[in-house]
Order: sequence, then structure tokens, then C-alpha cells
Amino acid sequence: MIFTIFYILINIIFTILNFIAVFVLYIFVRPFSKKKSIIISHSIAKFWGRSLMKMAFIKFDLENKENYDLKKVYLLTPNHQSAFDIFCSFCIFKGLYAFVSKDTYGKVPMVGLGMKLSNYIFVKRGTVGAVKSIEDIKERLNNKTSIVLYPEGTRSKTGEINMPKRGILRIADKCPDIPILPVVIYGTKDIMKARSFKINPFGKIKVRFLKPFYFKDIEGDENSKLKYWHDIMTKNYNDLKMKDKDNNE
Repeated sequence: MIFTIFYILINIIFTILNFIAVFVLYIFVRPFSKKKSIIISHSIAKFWGRSLMKMAFIKFDLENKENYDLKKVYLLTPNHQSAFDIFCSFCIFKGLYAFVSKDTYGKVPMVGLGMKLSNYIFVKRGTVGAVKSIEDIKERLNNKTSIVLYPEGTRSKTGEINMPKRGILRIADKCPDIPILPVVIYGTKDIMKARSFKINPFGKIKVRFLKPFYFKDIEGDENSKLKYWHDIMTKNYNDLKMKDKDNNE
């Protein structure tokens, strides 16, 4: 628990310093170039997330990196089991991308404004809010910005991968030529469990990039398409889980 208290205190100080850097640089750069101001804000956000992982002494094991072409734009769809998934995403994804997040995070002091300056997308409840969010996602993709979306909608409480929400199909319908890149993350729930603030340092996160696909190529109704994502994610998650168990025996 001592490490957790120390980590949170350092986290708060580091977050404040990074927010100041984002805010100051944005003010100076924004009048000349909106795109450059977004890139700078996003770059500082990546530095922030990656540094927080290093402060917890977390290591990564990346598999099938050849499936992630850095020159392409994707709908990046990792599973979600811990608050550390956000920091993990900053470490494993490259280039310019925008997170899709609940609008409640936009109200978090400093973090919310930092996300807005980085051109991230907030999803509001209700039909109008959902339509606006999808249009925002389409606009980012058309401007060569990948999207990081957690299809399950919320963190898994059981450790297993949940069925994705239908929103991902609405996005795929609007952007049929953007490939879906499934990304399996294993190990973040052991660093910080759901509904807990305790940090377990010195962990290892295993990440597996699966082959990209298009929902338009998946036969069947909407349930079949959602099940396809869930099945390939679950199969590979269980494989990583089994490998981790064998290595620890």
C-alpha cells in the first residue's frame, strides 16, 4: 500500500506538470496551426501515459506486431479490464490517434481538458449524442487519425472479455473501408483490479495484435458480427492466459 500512496502522489504532480505543458504549448501553437497543436497535445499525453507505466515498473511483451501497419489508419479495438488499459494503449499504439471515451471523463479536472486539446472524442448518452460521436469518429478517420475504441463499453468485472456493444457496428457502417484491428491485452487487471486503487508494480503486460478485418466481410446478422469479434478476442486472450499460467508453474 505504501507504493500505491507514493505512486498516486507522484501521478498527481506529474499530471499537473504535463497539463501545464499541454496548455501553454497549445495556447502558443493553436493560432498558427490547429493540427500541430493537436499533435503536440497528443504527444505529451503519450509521454504522460508511458511515463506512468514506467513509474510502476511495467514491462511489455508484444506479439504479432506485423499485423499493425503503422502507415494505415485503423479502428483499434482492445479489450478493457483495468484503468491501466489507458496507459497501456499509450505505450503500444503509435502515431496519431484519438480515444473514444465517456463524456464523464471530460469533466475530470485537467485530464478532461487535456483530452479535449488532444482532439479525443467524448460519447454522450442519447441518440443525438451517439450520432454526433459517430460523425466525430468519421471526421478523425478521414483525416488519417486512428481511433482507439473499447468495444465492451466498460471494464470487465470478471476478467473475461464481454460482448461488444452495437456502437462499433454503427461506426463500421459509416466507415466501411477502415479496417478493424483487434488487440488482446492480458495482465492489466493484475496491476490494478477493478474497483481498487491498489497498484501492483513490476508486472508484465502481454499484447497480441490480431489480423485486421472488416465487419462488412463477416457473414450473418449483427449478432454474428459482434460474436466474431468476441470469439477471436476470447480465444487469443485464453491462449495468453494459459501461456502465463504455464510460465508461472
